[in-house]
Amino acid sequence: MSDWTSRKLACQDRIRPPLQRRSQAAWNRILDAGMQILIEQGRDALTIQAVCRRAKVSPTALYARVDGLSGLFWAIYDRGIGQVITTYERLLDAAAQTEDSVERVRAVVRAMCENFHRHERFLHQIINISVADEALRRRGSRESLVYVERVAALLPQRPAGAAADAARMVHQECVFRAMYGDRWLSRRPESWPAFTRRVTAMALGRFGWLDPGR
Repeated sequence: MSDWTSRKLACQDRIRPPLQRRSQAAWNRILDAGMQILIEQGRDALTIQAVCRRAKVSPTALYARVDGLSGLFWAIYDRGIGQVITTYERLLDAAAQTEDSVERVRAVVRAMCENFHRHERFLHQIINISVADEALRRRGSRESLVYVERVAALLPQRPAGAAADAARMVHQECVFRAMYGDRWLSRRPESWPAFTRRVTAMALGRFGWLDPGR
């Protein structure tokens, strides 16, 4: 059982899963509505009333699954982070097929950046919420470490320490990008392709390689 699967099963203890198809459909609408509100308006707008109104369900349908707003938030988080991790695994598996060392670094960095780009709006909210939420910050840190270590294992292992440094550096760059947007430490907006090229060059530099593409 993977680290992610173990954590997911533990989190499901807080959720009472629906058994009937109709109840499952209502629960999916609740999670979809909650995710939309979180992404579009932030956590302060995430209320039981707002979610039920958008999902077109009664509050009893929500309380049948979770215990209040905190349980709802974690259920939304579990769904969202599960989507992030599924994308990450697929992109990293594809990058791992690259055999040339330099191209492997480029492919892995592209995978990391693309994953953050695809889930940018969700991660923007979650990362910013975690600044003031210790439980969310701890969980995010654990989940990030799992994937930083996986990325490091995919990168060349020489010189010593370069893989871990590059994986952590690119992850941190992606986190700050998701947190602060395209003007972080920049006088003008930095597009995702430009961002990817820049952090790729940084990663290659840690291995002592220049990026002729820059």
